[in-house]
Amino acid sequence: MTASPYHPASSALQGLFTLANETERVVAHKLGLNLTDYRALSALAQSGPVTVGKLAAELGATPATTTAIVSRLESRGYVARHRNTEDRRQVHVSATPAANRGIMNLMRPLMTAANEHIKALPAAHQGVVADFLDVAQHLMQDHLHTLSEKDAR
Repeated sequence: MTASPYHPASSALQGLFTLANETERVVAHKLGLNLTDYRALSALAQSGPVTVGKLAAELGATPATTTAIVSRLESRGYVARHRNTEDRRQVHVSATPAANRGIMNLMRPLMTAANEHIKALPAAHQGVVADFLDVAQHLMQDHLHTLSEKDAR
């Protein structure tokens, strides 16, 4: 058996990505959604109100596909559409309070446990963990962007 060329933290991070994907799938199922619809709902819960076009860009989907996703989520009471008061042609969509509560009810135990664990660390370690996770998130975003660019070619 050969030693891994990656630092144990990098390997652990890969395992975390795998568990995050599985957690996302289970949360979607518990909310009665398919994974695509849940990802749209999750994006809305994190971003706040956005146009369908902006949501489509974030999801890497077409506006027509995203409109269908929003319609399915709206019929389930998970999103609401709002006309822009300054430009009535523009419509924003947002996660409903009930949708936000549903997501948080499922994620709260994990968030609370992680928060308690981080708060128990010495302050200097808390900063290091936060910095590492911030860098890991940016690396993941950059990698996703690179993969998406390769798909577009």
